Amino acid sequence: MTLVNQLKIYIPKFLTQKKTIMLFFALVVLFCIFFVAVYRPIGLLKPTGLLSSLDYRLYSIILVLIGLVVFSVSRWLLFNTQKRISMKLGSYLVWIGVELFVLVASLSTAAWLLNENDSVGLPDLVGRVFVDIIALLTVPYIVTALVFLLQQKRLEIASLTNQLLETQTQAEEESRDDVIQFFDKGERLVFVTKRSNVLYIEAADNYTVIHYLSGDKEDSLVLHNSLKNISETFSSQGMVRCHRGYLVNLENVRYLRKEKDGLVLEIAYCDRLIPVSKTYAEDVVRQFAK
Repeated sequence: MTLVNQLKIYIPKFLTQKKTIMLFFALVVLFCIFFVAVYRPIGLLKPTGLLSSLDYRLYSIILVLIGLVVFSVSRWLLFNTQKRISMKLGSYLVWIGVELFVLVASLSTAAWLLNENDSVGLPDLVGRVFVDIIALLTVPYIVTALVFLLQQKRLEIASLTNQLLETQTQAEEESRDDVIQFFDKGERLVFVTKRSNVLYIEAADNYTVIHYLSGDKEDSLVLHNSLKNISETFSSQGMVRCHRGYLVNLENVRYLRKEKDGLVLEIAYCDRLIPVSKTYAEDVVRQFAK
């Protein structure tokens, strides 16, 4: 992606959220206090000789307050602007640049008016103010960036966790769908196999005979349950009633063809031909064509 295209990307909402601005503002205040107390007043390198210790404190307080007012107004406008329109990266960088320019201009002007040492030139004072502001804002910007990266990582982890849970849930559902359970009339579990193993089910009075694939050979199991009950239970699992005496697994039907006596289904693995009665012919053809 080219630099021009990157500048057209919309900035994350995180950068202009109220909590982010408040965090940045608090860091600036704390670092201003630390900077002024430990290092030096903004824009000055050494005492001018005309300012007392009390005047130095007052000088620092005035410059810090001016800077905080400019910064507060800038971020308040940024917050309200972002609420109305989505800001792109290029516009955001221009905004930060203008904010920095106004800060330097405001503090330089205030320092020039308050500084009684005529030996300090305005260009030199502007340079000192610029360096001091960069030093003051560097740590808050770094901390804000780290918080943003941490938040993004948390969102990525949460997204990956949700995807993993969805995948596991889907796999469990597919696994359940692939298994078919047969119960007798007393609701007792009698037989469990993969759905793909079931070839066809045949009625035998009050019993049914389940013809299924065991390894590479056909096997069968007699179940004390009616074909009607089994048909109603497994109608949504690819088991289709094709005759009053037969229920077939369409997954294991090789072909459907018409013979002189009507339609027949050839079952795979056992080469068995299952008749299709007129009652079920339309439904069988429709589902077989899916």
